[in-house]
Amino acid sequence: MALTGDVERDLRAIPAETELLQIKLLRAVAHATDNQVPQRVIAKNLAVTQPEVSRTAKKLRLNPSALDRSPREVLLEHAAKRIDHDRMMAELIAWDYTFGHVPADDPLGESYVRGTWDQIERSRDLLSDDDYRVLLAATADRRAQANAL
Repeated sequence: MALTGDVERDLRAIPAETELLQIKLLRAVAHATDNQVPQRVIAKNLAVTQPEVSRTAKKLRLNPSALDRSPREVLLEHAAKRIDHDRMMAELIAWDYTFGHVPADDPLGESYVRGTWDQIERSRDLLSDDDYRVLLAATADRRAQANAL
């Protein structure tokens, strides 16, 4: 059975909202720990265990950029119906993308450092083919320059 656009969008909003809540949780834990709130108090207020708060805090220590707004978050906000299509596209077109690369200290090319453009590539389920083509065209010069480095 084929889904209508509205039904499909309603269904897709649920996992997007779930992921946005995880981002909100990360930011709340970061804010609380930055303000010296004990983990047990954070856990009680979030209705989770203290070890879960500890794991979240550790994630943030290892990857502080997880708190930064990202292209994926923009895509999720659109999927969750928090922002409209025009706002999503305007923000994604204007984004100052970084591009993935193999680090210079890895002569065998066994590792890859992701950039923010990789979030676009990995989030194709949240982006129509037409929107993807628009983003490709809008970032063509920047991607070419990054590949030339």
